[in-house]
Amino acid sequence: MPRLDLGLPKIKRPLFVLLLPFLLSPIYYIYQTKATICACVVFYMSILWITEIIPMAATALIPMVAYPIFGIIEAKDLCFEYLTDANFVFFGSLIMAIGIESVLLHERIALMILMSTGTNPRWLMLGFQVSTAFLSMFMSNTATAAMMLPIVTSVICELDYCRRKHVKGSENIVKREIDEISFKNSTERDRNTYKCLLLSICFSASIGGIATIIGSGPNLIMAAFLEELYQGNSPVTFASWMFYAFPQLIIMITFLWLWLQVLFIGFTDDPNEKEIEEVLHQVLEKKYKDLGPIQYKEKVISLLFAGMVLSWFFRDPKIFDGWGNLFPHGYVSDSTVSLFFAILLFIVPSQNPFINNPILSEKQKTFKPILTWKLVNHRMSWGTILLLGGGYAMAKGVEKSGLSLEISNQLSLLKDFPNWVFVIFTCILVTGLTEFSSNIATASIFIPLVASIAKNKETNPLLYILPATLSSSFAFMFPAGTPPNAIVFSAGLLRVVDLMKAGALLNIFGFFVIIISTQTYGSWIFDIKDAPLNLTSIQ
Repeated sequence: MPRLDLGLPKIKRPLFVLLLPFLLSPIYYIYQTKATICACVVFYMSILWITEIIPMAATALIPMVAYPIFGIIEAKDLCFEYLTDANFVFFGSLIMAIGIESVLLHERIALMILMSTGTNPRWLMLGFQVSTAFLSMFMSNTATAAMMLPIVTSVICELDYCRRKHVKGSENIVKREIDEISFKNSTERDRNTYKCLLLSICFSASIGGIATIIGSGPNLIMAAFLEELYQGNSPVTFASWMFYAFPQLIIMITFLWLWLQVLFIGFTDDPNEKEIEEVLHQVLEKKYKDLGPIQYKEKVISLLFAGMVLSWFFRDPKIFDGWGNLFPHGYVSDSTVSLFFAILLFIVPSQNPFINNPILSEKQKTFKPILTWKLVNHRMSWGTILLLGGGYAMAKGVEKSGLSLEISNQLSLLKDFPNWVFVIFTCILVTGLTEFSSNIATASIFIPLVASIAKNKETNPLLYILPATLSSSFAFMFPAGTPPNAIVFSAGLLRVVDLMKAGALLNIFGFFVIIISTQTYGSWIFDIKDAPLNLTSIQ
């Protein structure tokens, strides 16, 4: 007799998504306030973001349905949260990143850094960390890790080949692909070297993202929140944030480099590594030569990219008047810059129009811009843009419903705690949550929350917002914590315990770096010790 299949495994996910609002409904009927409804929506979205039962971008659309239905925010007002100034900054920078990737400029930069640092494993590791962190400052952390992984795996394959050839003393050793290499047939030093190289990629991608406003989602969430909080006069600009966060990047990368050596390979070199270093140098040189000579379109994108970064930096550097002061206050923002240079990519030709190349065919001589919309549409991370918008929308609901004020009042007991104690508590809580959920989701929840608590404590909100923002990016312990971790873990040479061992101390060290930086030079950069005049604008 055939077994009756009720199809329960197939409907578990949709059943959970549909039933959870009904399970939360008694809370609404008991309290019947907008703040309670908003709390239920935030909790519902948090569960869906953490479990990823449905796509995260789809979860980000829930406020567009829930908030208008329950009378929290009008739909026409909520739409603007999905296309904020910060989201257009991100959109423009993504177009520039796609342009950089399309001409392989990112690979050229990475290989140049690797060749300049040397091929000794410890210096090679530093080269991977520096190149990954630098690219991650201006590109998506996920895209950077995905781009660097093939370079790392090819280096690991060469390391594996050279070491086996040296041990067996034979030229008849077949080079293995990355999926053929396992810890069982590698020496302990080899295993540890592979771990160092792989962990360098995922950790540096997350660390590099903290250094610029556009480097990670939490930074953009913070920028949009502060722009509204300070009524268009936010103290956090591209330049001021870089002055604050870039020193922390240097400290974290230096510690990461030393810590991975202590944990895995030590500080003594293998006397037999000279031959391997020469082979690795040849591998990197070959990869660089395969790119060919630098082309016209690479030079153009390099100039446009440099122009975009410098324009961001000097628009409003705070320490002196920037070019933004040439225009009426509030008219020009970072999104103006990013979109201006993004549009130029669709205008500038991919071939030098002043040089007549007879080798080119008639078809190639026709005008073709550096970027086409077809390519941008294919590579654009539309889901991330919606995810950012969902974070802004959720935060707006927390403010408009009065939920942030309710939470602030409930946490009035914290008023007597010293600020540094609360900052430590915030860093631990945010880092713990971001290990299991999206860093954008975590920042969207905590940034409005800590701002409300700052109002209750009559403290400058930046004292809490800055650490909460940075802590959202410090997910080092689990593969699911952040996409770079998952990408590197997919190579099959790491175990979860490797991430946990290396990431735990990195998280703890990060706490101290964030707290000390905020309390010292961060206070000077942002005038944190003085509560802002418009602190009452926090609901």
